[in-house]
Amino acid sequence: MRSFWPVAGVVVALASAPVPSGAGTLTMEAVFNRAPGSGPMGPNDPFFVTTLYNLDFPNLATGESFAVSTAPGEISNYAAGFPRDQGLVDAVRFYNNTQYKITSFTLQIVGKADEFGNPDAGIYDFLITPDPNVSAFWGDVNGDGAVGLSNIFNTITLSDNGKRITFSDGLIPVNGRFTDFTFSMTDDGKPFKAGVHAWFDGVKAVPEPATVTLLLLGLGVAGAARRRGPAR
Repeated sequence: MRSFWPVAGVVVALASAPVPSGAGTLTMEAVFNRAPGSGPMGPNDPFFVTTLYNLDFPNLATGESFAVSTAPGEISNYAAGFPRDQGLVDAVRFYNNTQYKITSFTLQIVGKADEFGNPDAGIYDFLITPDPNVSAFWGDVNGDGAVGLSNIFNTITLSDNGKRITFSDGLIPVNGRFTDFTFSMTDDGKPFKAGVHAWFDGVKAVPEPATVTLLLLGLGVAGAARRRGPAR
């Protein structure tokens, strides 16, 4: 059975799973909100603006990039938890540099993570240990009676076991900016990081009419040059 709560215009679908409790339990709450501006960071932006798909910040523990989602279903991975990365919450915003209009985000807790780097300084160094029974869940951290926060997506759905949360029924356009962070807490106040897999769904962006016109014009010029042959 699921209950649907209207929260600030958002329909939240909560599964009837037991509320996580006990020492050593991590609870996280994801936040996807609109951010001002669009595209890459400009000289007057108050935030550091980075890309959704980004190979420039590899996970130093594995040597592989963690932000590899360029198309629907491709999985990126990251570490999140308590204490939260305050620099990410306060100062970092993302923009959609894929070729897709994003219609949903899904976040799946897959295990525990050991974090060795300093995300506040742009150093992401972590190892994820897969564990389907890890004591980490998506939940209500800010005490508003709902799980998840968004002014982009109108529906938030939580899985029965609290491990997966999906934000849907919304749209982040190509170059659209947004927040992507989690609030977090632990029952015992001790550090706890979870490994998260994240992916999006969306539709391929159609070029604007002006872009199509320029493309066709360019193809026409190239075709005319081939017909004329090389310059003499």
